[in-house]
Order: sequence, then structure tokens, then C-alpha cells
Amino acid sequence: MMKTRSVFAVMAVVALLASCSSSDNEKRVVARAYNNYLYQSDIEGLVGEGVSAEDSVAIVRNYINQWLQQQVVLEKAKKNVKKDFEKELQNYKNSLLAYEYEQLVVEQLLDTNVSEKDIEDYYESNRESFSLRTPILKAGYLKLPKESNHLNQIERLFAKAHLTDDDLLQIQRIASASAVDFSFDIETWQPLYKFLSSVPFETSDGENAFRGRKVTKTSDEEFVYVVRIEDFHSAGDLAPQEYVTEDIKTILLNRRKIDIIKNMQRDLLKKADANGKIEIM
Repeated sequence: MMKTRSVFAVMAVVALLASCSSSDNEKRVVARAYNNYLYQSDIEGLVGEGVSAEDSVAIVRNYINQWLQQQVVLEKAKKNVKKDFEKELQNYKNSLLAYEYEQLVVEQLLDTNVSEKDIEDYYESNRESFSLRTPILKAGYLKLPKESNHLNQIERLFAKAHLTDDDLLQIQRIASASAVDFSFDIETWQPLYKFLSSVPFETSDGENAFRGRKVTKTSDEEFVYVVRIEDFHSAGDLAPQEYVTEDIKTILLNRRKIDIIKNMQRDLLKKADANGKIEIM
């Protein structure tokens, strides 16, 4: 009976949320735990537009149940935990306030332009930090039916030392006309494990299948997968600069952020000292 009543109560809350004014919602009590009250205004915005009535009821009911659970635990904790958290709360508040101000200063002063020279200089100075943890490759593939008339033509094209624009156009035409699936972004590095999610090579054989080859293929019951390997690096090799460019940008930007914060802190300390606002007793 209690469960049924609570469901109807929640449905009523959902209906009221859609119809009542904000002033009405501020006064209407939804739930009570000891001397604490959950008001309708506290759950405004909880249910987004387009959510079904059934889902709305479930969302509101779950929120109310979580609030009640938290309140009964807190009530018990107040009676049994004697520790004073005032100092910890103040420290947390101070840390949060300082962090928000630091982010505001960083947002105002950070130069997000990272030059190619900056990237190259960092890469060359930290090559030992860019050892690959997993094999990577530049490669493309076509997944063709076993009976396809284009298999030999694709293998010949893929085996070429260099692909001309005409070759690429032929591959695109064959892929569009006959391939069940294909990807031919051979200028972009990607982890081997990601590539193997599209072609059915055994993971343990992946490196052997691709290292030192220009073209390779495999098949399953229905399809042949023809692969063009443009470049390949094993785990432990030095990562190509272009593969780690975004990582380097992130590192350099984080360094700039740290410098901005340190300079801000130093400047504020100097200014406060010069104005007689701080002293060591």
C-alpha cells in the first residue's frame, strides 16, 4: 500500500512540476526526513523535455529515494560521529575558491597557439618519452565478397610502391561499387588494436601480418579483406612526431597554465607585501 501511494505521489509531483509556478514550487513539500524538507523547487529541471511520463516518474522517484536515504544516514551520523568538520570544510572552501580564481586567470591569459617549432623542439628534447606502448600503423582496407571481380585489380593497386591520384580514384570507385566495408585513410596513424577491430586478423599475428609488407589479406567465410600498409611501427619504437602532436600540445599548454598560476601567485604575494598586508610574526 505504501509503495502504491508513493508512486501516485511521485506522479502528482511530476504533474505539478509541469503546471505550477516557481513561487508555488518553492513552498510545496515533496518529502520529509526528520526536520529536513525536500521542496518541489529542489527538483525543478530534473526531468528534461521530451522524457516520457513513465521515465519522468522513475527519475523523480529515484531522486526522492536517494534524498531520503541520505537524510536518514546523516541523521544517524550526527548522533554517532563526534568529529568537527569545520576546519576541513573551510579548507575545502578555500581550495575551491582559489581554484576557480586560478582557472579564471588562466582563461584570460593563456595563449593556446602552439607553433610547429614548439612541438618539434619538445619532441626532439624528449624523444625517450615517446616510446610506443602499442604497435601503430597507417593502413587502409577493402572488404569484398569472395566472388568479387575486383579482387585482383585491388591487390595490384595496393601492391604499388606509390599510389597516384588516378590509383586512389580507382580504389574509391571500386570501394563505392563493390566493397561491403572499407576505410582508406592511409595518411593517419592509428593503434594496431583499433585497426584489427575492423579486419579479422588474429591479434597475436597482427604484427607479423603487417610489418615489412605493403599489402596483405585475410578472409572469413564470405569476404576477403585486402589491406594496404603505408607504414608500421612496433611497440617500443620511437613514436612519429605527428602521432604524438596532440599529446605534446597538451603538455605545453599545461606548462603554460602552471606558469600563469605561479606568476599570479608570486605577483599577488609581492603586491600584498609591498602594501603591508602580510607579515610573519
